[in-house]
Amino acid sequence: MPDVVLPNGVTIHWREAGRPDGPPVVWIHGGSIEDSSFMVPDLEPFFDRIRSLFPDTRGHGLSTKFERPADYTYAAKFTDMALWLDALGIRDAVWGGASMGAALSLWAAIHAPERVRAVVSISGPPYVPIDEDKAWWRAHRHLVEAGRFEDYFDANVRLRMGEDALARLKSRPERYREITDRLRGHTVASLLALLDETYGRTEWLADCARIRCPVLVIGGSEDSFPNVEMSRRVAAMIPGARLHVVAGGPHFPNRSHRTEVQATIGRFFAEIGVIPSSNG
Repeated sequence: MPDVVLPNGVTIHWREAGRPDGPPVVWIHGGSIEDSSFMVPDLEPFFDRIRSLFPDTRGHGLSTKFERPADYTYAAKFTDMALWLDALGIRDAVWGGASMGAALSLWAAIHAPERVRAVVSISGPPYVPIDEDKAWWRAHRHLVEAGRFEDYFDANVRLRMGEDALARLKSRPERYREITDRLRGHTVASLLALLDETYGRTEWLADCARIRCPVLVIGGSEDSFPNVEMSRRVAAMIPGARLHVVAGGPHFPNRSHRTEVQATIGRFFAEIGVIPSSNG
């Protein structure tokens, strides 16, 4: 994986695929246990037409870790992403991703519209975490405090994707070990800081009304945060935003219903001119 040390001292690692001369698409992973390796399959159908960029944001994968929750805010993560794109010579891009990465993309479109050509938000929540999720974190925080990162990882996958998804992952022991070994790049303090920030966020839904670029919001019908109504409110807040609800989809419908989500993204990319239209 390539990496760069940014002017603010943060090291960012990323994956890259597709056409170096294609329109850039920044595709960002979810929070907590995630990193860029989870995101690459989403854009595979478009590799022959776009430049796909998959960063490890601060606190994730191989990028720099911090031990204060204040160092994991959307503002801090966006600063890294902007400096990273500057280092790559990219002024603006399509931004998107899942969960935290989707919300970060919306945040970027609000606060730096000149850097964001369009947004694809899959389960991106500009909301305060729901009480059930905050209670879940309180009940599982002791696992991280005790350094039981693998047990926390398993519990998080169960929460977001279900027991069957965890069983499928564990049936691929090399992949499971790769992910959990990468999580071991954290200290107890840095992983606690990352997760305390995640479950302590505030709402900024109203700010989404300032977004003026094309936006596609995708949500799973079975997701609890954001649930379908929350995703509808995000789409309704953004002028001209499109909404696609994946029937039966969980928090990461881009994994459980990948073909449907890829087709939806492909139509959006064609509509906004990122890839040629199939009718063109």
